[in-house]
Amino acid sequence: MSDHWNTYLTSIDKKPASFLLDMEPWKDGDKETFIHLFRLRVMLNEPTEEGLTSNEEASVLYALEDSINDALGPDYLFVGRITTDGRRDFFYYTESADGSQLASLAESCIGDHLYSVARVEEKEPRSFYYESLYPDKINWNRMANRQLVQKLNELGDSLTIPRIVRHWIYFDSAESRSRFKDHVQEAGFRIEDQDFRDNKYSLIVSREDAAEFDAISEVTDELVHAAERYDGDYDGWETQVVKEKAGFLGGLKKMFKIK
Repeated sequence: MSDHWNTYLTSIDKKPASFLLDMEPWKDGDKETFIHLFRLRVMLNEPTEEGLTSNEEASVLYALEDSINDALGPDYLFVGRITTDGRRDFFYYTESADGSQLASLAESCIGDHLYSVARVEEKEPRSFYYESLYPDKINWNRMANRQLVQKLNELGDSLTIPRIVRHWIYFDSAESRSRFKDHVQEAGFRIEDQDFRDNKYSLIVSREDAAEFDAISEVTDELVHAAERYDGDYDGWETQVVKEKAGFLGGLKKMFKIK
């Protein structure tokens, strides 16, 4: 288990799904022989209308998760969990095809929740992790967006104010880059720079957009899809910190907490 964990929200079968994931469970070549995957499924007693956890039940499940993981020790590798459709699934890799230790701990640790333990058959070792747990390009960028937006917020950025946001995209051919340029210019993006280096055709585009999470994620979703359509690879964005100008209106907002 690494120290590099992250979360993302997506959908499964058109229902909201919350993921918590160890992004580098085998970073140091550790646990290479852990090739058997088990799922512990816990049914939620009081799911929200979206099928996710309420604040009250979440605290109970956090304690349950910690108790089981601490008791399992080094014999099991906890790689992540999914919460969706009124259930929370925990995923563990281990050396043995015998999941009796996990089943025994679940029986002793889980109180009034319905649960089940099952082995997950994989096409190849770790294929479930990379194909079903690991984020796709859209969700990967949304995780990066959240971290960057959080940093901007910590620096006092007024996230809803539009500002110039620059985006980096890379291509294997000049033709693909040219077709992408035509596409994004129609969407209001400006071509800032382009280059050819290390066998990659780079492109920087910009547009005025707000930097709050939902707004910037709509932009990056659009650019990721466009880049894939034209055989490119979207590589992220940057912007300057923008703070609301001080003045009479700003003073009123602070005084009356106008949102």
